[in-house]
This record gives sequence, C-alpha cells and structure tokens, in this order.
Amino acid sequence: MYEQYYNDIPIGRENAITYQQLCLKWHCNERKVRSILHKLSSLDLDDRYILIRSSHGKGFYKTDDVAEIEKYIKECTNRAKNIFITIRKARKVLKETNALSEKHREKQEKMS
Repeated sequence: MYEQYYNDIPIGRENAITYQQLCLKWHCNERKVRSILHKLSSLDLDDRYILIRSSHGKGFYKTDDVAEIEKYIKECTNRAKNIFITIRKARKVLKETNALSEKHREKQEKMS
C-alpha cells in the first residue's frame, strides 16, 4: 500500500519534494502527508535508500549517500536527546508532585 507513496519520493537532496507538493500529488492534507511520511520513514523495502526530511525545510527525499545518512543519524540522535531531556524534567516534577500528594494524603488521614 505504501510502496507507491515511497516511489513518489525523489532521490537526491536537489530533487526534494515539499509538503505542499506531496499534498497535491497525494490529494490529501498536510496532516495526512505527515502520517504517510512517518510510516515511510520506518518502512523497509529492502533497498539502500532512507527517507530524509531536510533540516533546512527544502522537503523530503531518499538517499543512499553515506555522508548524508551519517549527518541525518546525528541530527535525529540530537533531537531524541533533547526530547529525553524534557521528559526527564517532566518525570522529576511528576515524582515531586506525587510525593507531595502522598504527604498530603497521609496528613489528612492522621487528622481523621
């Protein structure tokens, strides 16, 4: 099912295709395009290409260029690290909030 979508993604940075172009080509809105691209990113059609989302907003393309793939891996890894940093803080706040709630509950129980 997704193979045709995959085939619509051009090879090479110089041929990158934008969200708007994909919306027109696939006859759907940007949200649906994002969903399809997400699926395509993890799809393995047993070829040597990976789907790259240009970090400079130029669009999407497939590549088998080792340097581009290494750069893309680094960018994705950095994005993931940044996400985990925010999750770490959220967990800390949640843990502190739960600890405070527990202390409040214990205090209420002693008063009853």
